Amino acid sequence: MRADTAETIFHNGVLWTGRGGRPGATALAVSGGRIVAVGAGHDVLALRGPGTRMVDLAGQTLIPGLVDAHAHIWKIGHLLTTLLDVRGVDSLAGLAARLRDQAGRLPPGAWLQGRGYNEARFPDGRPPTRVDLDAVVTDRPLVLMRTCAHIVVCNSVALERAGITRNTAPPPGGEIDRGHDGEPTGVLRETAMGLVLRHVPPPTANDYEAMITAALRHQLSLGITSTNDAGVGPELIDTYLRMDQDGRLPIRINVMALRLVDGVGPVPLPAHRHLSDRLRIDTVKFFADGGLSGATAALSVPYRHADTRGVLRFEYDELLALARDAHESGWRVATHAIGDTAIDQVLRVYDALGPGPVRHRIEHFGLPSADHLARAARLGVIAVPQTVFVHALGRNFRQYLPDALLARAYPVRSMLDSGITVALSSDAPVVEDDSPLRGIQAAMLRRDEDGHEIATGEAISLDEALDAYTRGGAIASGDDGERGCLREGMLADLAVLSGNLRETPPEAITSLRVTQTWVGGHQAYSG
Repeated sequence: MRADTAETIFHNGVLWTGRGGRPGATALAVSGGRIVAVGAGHDVLALRGPGTRMVDLAGQTLIPGLVDAHAHIWKIGHLLTTLLDVRGVDSLAGLAARLRDQAGRLPPGAWLQGRGYNEARFPDGRPPTRVDLDAVVTDRPLVLMRTCAHIVVCNSVALERAGITRNTAPPPGGEIDRGHDGEPTGVLRETAMGLVLRHVPPPTANDYEAMITAALRHQLSLGITSTNDAGVGPELIDTYLRMDQDGRLPIRINVMALRLVDGVGPVPLPAHRHLSDRLRIDTVKFFADGGLSGATAALSVPYRHADTRGVLRFEYDELLALARDAHESGWRVATHAIGDTAIDQVLRVYDALGPGPVRHRIEHFGLPSADHLARAARLGVIAVPQTVFVHALGRNFRQYLPDALLARAYPVRSMLDSGITVALSSDAPVVEDDSPLRGIQAAMLRRDEDGHEIATGEAISLDEALDAYTRGGAIASGDDGERGCLREGMLADLAVLSGNLRETPPEAITSLRVTQTWVGGHQAYSG
């Protein structure tokens, strides 16, 4: 192929090139894994040569590859491979049936593990306890994780295996629920989950590789060309490095190393930072509080439904010491903080760290005050919220949050207006529908699954939502100079959406589908 011809040309389409990009562009050319031309069809078609692959978009929309700035990759893959998925269960009876069926499929004595229940979907709103699980499974240990991954419930066999009794004290940053008789109910919150999870047989290296592969292929089908695994232990770091070395990562991934592992304690920083074409490891992850849908996020006021203010997982000095270690070693710090109390603590820590070579992140940033927004903007914090939560978990928010906090839940409009860089994401597998199109729609409509509107003043436009799912994600991952828009010189990471996105009403955005996904100029998915 001549040097002045393109390897691939996309034409006859609708291009969303990025905010401030080229309106009216209908064609794009790729060579050497990068974009070499964007513009009108006749200009780009001049790069056609004898060997050029021509992709007729036929009126479909070509956009930059989407970025999921916060997901849990191997956990997505776990549900796609061997873990029981109960995210769609809508009653305790339905949950019992699924558990009973799964128990019959397992070898004798094997642990039964599942994930995804949400008590807000149940008619009586009551979460399961060990009494419910014991009524179903008594011959093997059973651990069921709530959809938020901040709470587990265990049957009596699992509690016995973990040595949890009425006299067991919870670890710092965790809670063991107890009944009126003082006995554990089977419900463990936050760091207390580690008391039982450390006894569950871990996946093998081959298991992890299968989970990661399944998850990344799933994300390709959603138009995602770059993702983030928000918190993995040392064994996963080794797996990712091995897969990268062998060329087995189908998309680009930013892996965040945990510094504190539940049930284990602090773990060292990885030996060195890593950056290749497909794998980036230069971020550490902390959890400052719990989840909002399970009422463990740390609030300054009690939740609406219970006399609790959630769980703050760190003392300030402890978090500062661990974050400073990473900061001074040149690592980006990403801290999970949803409740306003946790956000305040994290902003104090980031302020104390002072300037550094990279910008730090706050994951979720669910309930910031106006003061928090101003401080975050001043510090250059990157916010990584999930508007998809408004859709998928809005019922929980309405039931659990006081009105004053509900009115500022995931306030993306206010974040942008404050000058904060926003990277939208899914936090999958917390939500079942992790499509960026669902997240974009939720950012525009601010409606939950029941049709109730939540903080509609925080809605943003289509352009703003797309920007947060492309350029914003690239910035949050440290790759803003390489991807996030359709511009000459950028990586040819692309997604094709059926139909004209610009002419699709917000209510119908999720009816569109991803028909093609390209990574580095090579087609990685066709649907």
